[in-house]
Amino acid sequence: MSSVPPDIAHNSSEEEMAECSRNEAYDFNRYALIVYVGTPIAIAGVICNWILFRLFTKSKSTKSPALYLLLLAVLDLLMDLLYIPFFTVDALAIYHKNEFLYHIWHDYAMFVFGLSRLVQFASTYIILCATIERFIVVAEINSLNFLISSTGRFVTIGITFLGVAILRLPAFFEYYITFRPDCPIYENYDYTPLLAGWEHYQMFNFYVMTVLHIFVPFALLLMLNISIVVVTKRKLTGIGWAVTTFIDMPKVSEMIRKESINSNKRRRDELRYATWTMVSIATTYLCCSSLSLFIGILENVWPKNTLLFQEDGSSTKFYTLASDAVSILVAVNSLLRIFVYLLCSPNFRKQLVKEYPCLKCIACGADSDEKAKKIKEEKKLFIGYQNLIMGARVDML
Repeated sequence: MSSVPPDIAHNSSEEEMAECSRNEAYDFNRYALIVYVGTPIAIAGVICNWILFRLFTKSKSTKSPALYLLLLAVLDLLMDLLYIPFFTVDALAIYHKNEFLYHIWHDYAMFVFGLSRLVQFASTYIILCATIERFIVVAEINSLNFLISSTGRFVTIGITFLGVAILRLPAFFEYYITFRPDCPIYENYDYTPLLAGWEHYQMFNFYVMTVLHIFVPFALLLMLNISIVVVTKRKLTGIGWAVTTFIDMPKVSEMIRKESINSNKRRRDELRYATWTMVSIATTYLCCSSLSLFIGILENVWPKNTLLFQEDGSSTKFYTLASDAVSILVAVNSLLRIFVYLLCSPNFRKQLVKEYPCLKCIACGADSDEKAKKIKEEKKLFIGYQNLIMGARVDML
């Protein structure tokens, strides 16, 4: 923590008081949003992502596409852990006028701030890397096969983390916190601009934080998700037509026909489960990032609008609550991952029940829905093949 430079003098007590910083106030609504809503979500996220971390480390994920999911679980775990010391402790300290927490918070605030920026940035691009890999697999882009190999994943992850570290490392040095013993309690810490006071860094921060962190991943994930869904539907339809054509061929034995049906159904299931898992992860990210995108546009396109700032330059209540909600949505996004895996991956459900038998009721609920859907599809498939054998038209099925 930095001290006040000795050459700074104050002419009067009124000037001293005028230069003291003021913390953003915590009314009950803001306090409740952070402590009663955000904190339980963050704690639940810590538990769920620890479960994911345990499961992925035991399933040899380092040699499969699940490596991205393992890293995502680690980053989400860190993000949820950082929420409590950064947001919860600050709210408790100021709302309850707790001097101990207030001083402790300012000792680590800039480190936690920089680390949270780095982790959140890395998490966004790990999701993007995993989505790109899924697109390469689904679209069968053979020229990019290296990226979906075990070596290619490690290279991609290494380059991603190196880029993230270089771009977000300056966040640790945007400000330094200065203690002001001459100011009253809760107004005696100043955030003195370090890099933040440099005009070129402000431009750099805009393009990194706003463009690369919000706009670019949002646009790419949206386009990739739409492309993956379209290509997957075509592939599944293609597999179905391949089976149909095979069945219609004369002089094909019943055994080969059944084997073909089962084999192609397995291929369809594997493709569908893997694809919808990644699409769901990206979609939850897009939904939870929408508010951040909206606030980012307002901050940079209309920086002086009355929705964000009052006439005296202070933040409006909407801006303060919206900024807190953005942080909570980050925690919500990390919490939702385990439910995405439960709904989209039968193998994950089996692994979860094996490792944590107490969660069997949750997994069984998802399994029952999957079985009902499977029975319905098999019934439709059987009727379809029967009609084809009997000479019915394909467009009537």
